[in-house]
Amino acid sequence: MGFRGGGGRREAGGAERVGIPAPSARRRRFPSRLPPPASLTLLALGFLAQATYGQAVLLQIRPHIGDTLRMHLSQTVEMTGTTPGGRHDSSSMTTSIEVFTRAIAENYTSGGTLMRTITDSVAMTPASAASLADLKRRAMQSKPVWLRVSTDGGMEMVDDGDPNSELRHIFGEMPAVLTRGPVAIGEKWTREMQIPLSSEPGAVGSVRATFRLDSLGRNGDIAYISLRGTMSRINTPGAAPAGPGYGTSGQIAGTIQIDRRLGWITDSKSSIIVRSTIESAPDRRGDPQRAPMQVRTKITQWIRAMRAR
Repeated sequence: MGFRGGGGRREAGGAERVGIPAPSARRRRFPSRLPPPASLTLLALGFLAQATYGQAVLLQIRPHIGDTLRMHLSQTVEMTGTTPGGRHDSSSMTTSIEVFTRAIAENYTSGGTLMRTITDSVAMTPASAASLADLKRRAMQSKPVWLRVSTDGGMEMVDDGDPNSELRHIFGEMPAVLTRGPVAIGEKWTREMQIPLSSEPGAVGSVRATFRLDSLGRNGDIAYISLRGTMSRINTPGAAPAGPGYGTSGQIAGTIQIDRRLGWITDSKSSIIVRSTIESAPDRRGDPQRAPMQVRTKITQWIRAMRAR
């Protein structure tokens, strides 16, 4: 019972078992070498990107109870009025305001998170004794202001003791910007909101904005959103109706960053450009005294937030 030359082995009874080929005789069924580590990394990233792109995430404003959020608001309003004609009169005015606040998440309610906000400082440019005194009286009081923030980003003042306070104008007019359901990267949603027109006291503009989830960063913790929209004037009971020679239109664009772990908007930039046509008062014959004035208003706003350490 010995080995045969063909590599087979004869068992008892005359049966022959086929032997295992020697290593040198085996056929190679696999590549001679594996792909380099860089190729495997790129392949894994490709699969990960495809999986992340199709994954829907829920974007919510829901800070942790007990967290203190520090916010910095910067807002600039630039107004330019031009009257075409022989003299081509033009005038401009720029105002800006900076507000530093703290917001403490107190408890959850059915309408959102109840926040206690405290204004630390306010600065306005150009500064005047009257404006600064009014802002300090209205906004820099030590008493807390209560704010309710819904999961879709809408804010409303609960009770600040002053219906005309500056904080009510700043935070109480922030509409909802998020959608209630999960969204995937590249998905869009539309929101309609109302904002006050700085060029017309009491007037309100209707904004139709389209939002888009552009990407996710930091392992999905940061959501990057862009927005674009249009604006038109709407008549409200508190504002004078627009005359036949009056027209208002505008565009809005901006970006939003949401920290999903923090449950808060940590960076929001927006720019609104409003163009208005104001016809001059008529003379005794009912004709306009001069050419209509073209008014351009640009509102730039930047809000940053971070958790206090």
